[in-house]
Amino acid sequence: MGSIRTSVALAAASVILCASGTALATPIYTSWGSLPGATFGGTGIPNTSVAKTEVFVNGSTTVTLALTAHARYSNPTVTDNGAGDYYAGPGSNCGIATDPVGCPSATQGALWNVGYYISVSGTDPNFNDFGDFTFTVYYDFDPGAGTAFGSLGRINVNNMLIANSINPATTTLAQGSENMMFSYLATPVPFVVTPPTYGAFNPNSLGEYNFYIGFTANNLPAFSGAVGVDVNVVPVPGAVWLLGSGLGLLGWVRRRASQVA
Repeated sequence: MGSIRTSVALAAASVILCASGTALATPIYTSWGSLPGATFGGTGIPNTSVAKTEVFVNGSTTVTLALTAHARYSNPTVTDNGAGDYYAGPGSNCGIATDPVGCPSATQGALWNVGYYISVSGTDPNFNDFGDFTFTVYYDFDPGAGTAFGSLGRINVNNMLIANSINPATTTLAQGSENMMFSYLATPVPFVVTPPTYGAFNPNSLGEYNFYIGFTANNLPAFSGAVGVDVNVVPVPGAVWLLGSGLGLLGWVRRRASQVA
C-alpha cells in the first residue's frame, strides 16, 4: 500500500487519538466554513459552520471528514465561535416550538444535534470506497471538559452500513445527524455501537461534550486522519439565541477561560 500524506498537525492529532484513555485536545480540523452539498442526512440543516478535515491518499483519493452542531428542528439556534466550539442550551423537547413538552418520550431529544459527513473520492482502486477504510464516529455523554478518549461512545460506520444492508465497497458517502438522547446510542450493538462509559446522557447538564470522526486505511494500524469539535451546553439568555451569533457568548467564554487558567 502507498503512503498517506497528511500535514504535521494532522499527524499529531492522529497520535493523540490513538492514545486510548487520554484526554483529547480539541477542536481538530484543517478548514472551517461551509460544506456545499452536505445535508447531514436531513433537510434544512445548516452547512455553513462546519469543521472539516481532508486527507489525501496516494495523491489520487481524498477522504473528507466533517462535523457540525445544529438546533434540533425549531429549537433555539446553535451558535459557534468560528473555531470548532459550538454553544447550545440545556433541556429537551420534541423540537416543536408550539408543543415543547407534550410529545411522546420516544420522540424527545436534546435541543441540539451533531451532524457528521464522511466521503471518499478518487481513482486509486485501493482507496476509492468505504470498503478500503474503517470509519468511526465518537460521541460524548460526559459534560466534563476533555473527556478521555477511551470513555467516548463509538459508532463503527462501516458495520452500521452493513447492518442496514448497505455494502461499504459500493459506498463513497455517509452522513447523518445524531441526538444524544437517541436511545440506540446508549444501547450496545456488537460491532456497531459501543455506548460511552459515562452512563446516561442528561440534556439538562451544563458542560462540554466532545465529538470526533477518525479513520484508518485497511491494514494500517494508526489513525490516518481525524476531525473533532466541542458542543458547550450553556445557560444563554433568549436574546442571544435570537441574535444567532457567538458574540453574545463572549462573556461566558472569558469566564470559562479564567476558570481553566
